[in-house]
Amino acid sequence: MLLIIYGLITVLCGGLLAVMALFGADTDVDADIDVDVDVDVDVDVDIDGADIEVGEFGGPGILSFKLMLFFLIGFGLWGFIAEYAKWPVPHYIVGSGGGIVFWYLGYRLLKLLYQQQSNSQVRARSFIGKQARVTVPIPREGTGEIEAVDEGTGQSRYFSAQSLDSYKEYRKGETVTIKSVASGTATVE
Repeated sequence: MLLIIYGLITVLCGGLLAVMALFGADTDVDADIDVDVDVDVDVDVDIDGADIEVGEFGGPGILSFKLMLFFLIGFGLWGFIAEYAKWPVPHYIVGSGGGIVFWYLGYRLLKLLYQQQSNSQVRARSFIGKQARVTVPIPREGTGEIEAVDEGTGQSRYFSAQSLDSYKEYRKGETVTIKSVASGTATVE
């Protein structure tokens, strides 16, 4: 009877994980047993002129649904092997050890896959201090538009723009420096 239970755990969890992988079930469920606090950590570090932004830590949660499936596959497989081979170590201990090993391997695999994902989203703050081109003239005490290019991705981003000096105006095609960005409007000089 134990062999059937271990076999079902392995086959059902492995099948569910395979279906999720084949059909792109990329949503994940995390189980948290604590107080849920929303914290946004963003640290800007300037190392020898290279602007590095640390934040948005991507990766699998340690109790995510996929990792629970990896654990159950390892638990079922190694519990089945221990019971079938009549090892002297209790089957549930071998199964638990196998589950932990499979969980760890699954965690490393998912972490690698998350790191391979690209993100085309560029933060507006990353443009502060960068050069931009005026696309719609910026009048005195009014707004125009600028185009800034992210050096990392090569993508253009357009901002409404106003002059830092309210008596200065900028013509189309001029190059300006972005001093700040707030609510999608850049202040330029």
